Amino acid sequence: MESFLDKTFHYIAAIIFLFKGILYPQPFQNSITGIILDIATQEPLPNVNIYISNTTWRTTSQIDGSFILSSIIPGNHEIVFSMIGYDSHSQLIKVNDSSKIFLRVDLIPKIYKVSDITITANRPEEWFDDLEIFKKHFLGYSPYSLECVFVNEYEINFEHPKKKVLTAQSDNPIEIINYKLGYNIKCEILNFEYTQSLKRCDYTYRLFFTELDTNDLDVKEEWETNRIKKYKESLAYFLRSLSQGTFRDNGFEISSVYKPLNTGVEILESSELISLDPRTETFKLHFSEFLEVYNYNIDMKDSRLSWLRLNYPSITIDKYGYPLEDRAITIYGYWGELGIAIFLPKYFTTDKTD
Repeated sequence: MESFLDKTFHYIAAIIFLFKGILYPQPFQNSITGIILDIATQEPLPNVNIYISNTTWRTTSQIDGSFILSSIIPGNHEIVFSMIGYDSHSQLIKVNDSSKIFLRVDLIPKIYKVSDITITANRPEEWFDDLEIFKKHFLGYSPYSLECVFVNEYEINFEHPKKKVLTAQSDNPIEIINYKLGYNIKCEILNFEYTQSLKRCDYTYRLFFTELDTNDLDVKEEWETNRIKKYKESLAYFLRSLSQGTFRDNGFEISSVYKPLNTGVEILESSELISLDPRTETFKLHFSEFLEVYNYNIDMKDSRLSWLRLNYPSITIDKYGYPLEDRAITIYGYWGELGIAIFLPKYFTTDKTD
């Protein structure tokens, strides 16, 4: 039992791994507009990167500091403002079909300490050892991690605040190219801590996805095939299937268990766990102890088991299968060992209907 409970896990959160793919139709008449200023001088800031965390939706500010994002899928989103030389800024926003949101954003110039500036030529051998540990847990245990390349890994700084504890930090987003799924991923590391004695890794982050470009149709087809495969293995696909009452048809078996690897009670109907709020088109998920999920969509039989534990008495899930609460679920087993290497942008789906 300890072999599962002691393994790496991470949190499902408002800033967690989520999905895009074939995007849902977007006939939405909403928009997010605003202006970005230097907090000290009140001068407008052009060329600020503005994006919705964990998606492919982005824009940049104009010469007068103004920006606009439109036709956003309704829901709770984290919008991020990032520019070299300034501390990044983010805020949570709730978007509906016809929202007209205006944001005034004051960015704070970044103050660099001498200790923050590292000469890459003088990296000690320990830094390379730390990098390998970081990659192993941040990218995850999937074979897809072997197809991921860090573009600017020298931006990462490591520390050991306690014995056998590793933390990672970067002043600028880390860029990762995933050649297996066909994405360039910009990653802002908010927190990373690996505790060797517990074999536990906690991390939070913001991601932005850009699709790689190629004229090779075979490569494009391979990317799409891999994306669909990973989506059908994902927690988001399971939660969407659960909310729609199709989890058994979509390859999942679930049981309520006292703790992982214990014998449990099989769940046959979604209504035993989840209920619809027709007013908001969201779902309330509730269960005690652990929910064991067996996923037949995963090829390797030894990797089909995962366990979920709610961090609240109940949580809210939108109609696309994404938790709305921050740090809503703790996950163990297969899903708990996955990292950035298999992440897809938010709102990936295998069909064109919702």
